[in-house]
Amino acid sequence: MPRSRYNLRTRDKTFSVGESVLVLTPDSTSSKVFSRWKGPGVVREIMSKNSYMVELDGVRRHIHADKLRKYHVQVDEICCDPGVTAAAAATAAVVGHCAIVHYEDKDFLGGYR
Repeated sequence: MPRSRYNLRTRDKTFSVGESVLVLTPDSTSSKVFSRWKGPGVVREIMSKNSYMVELDGVRRHIHADKLRKYHVQVDEICCDPGVTAAAAATAAVVGHCAIVHYEDKDFLGGYR
């Protein structure tokens, strides 16, 4: 198979300084075959195009991009409080969008009222 076809959908992994990442590390309790994603760690420095200085658990390590993955924060619940002041909102999480569901929207209610 030609190299151009093999690499057709590949993408370079790039990370910026301060970004949260997961680090692929060998599992010490099992055999050498198994690895686990640990983190989140923080990218502290870009060493070259494909290597980064990552701080994980207070230790900085030089890691290749193949062993890194972007860390996405999952949010379980968002509470809206109309009485929040601007100073308190600055320290709270920022919500990029909001959705309103009307009682007339039967698709969203699923038969519940």
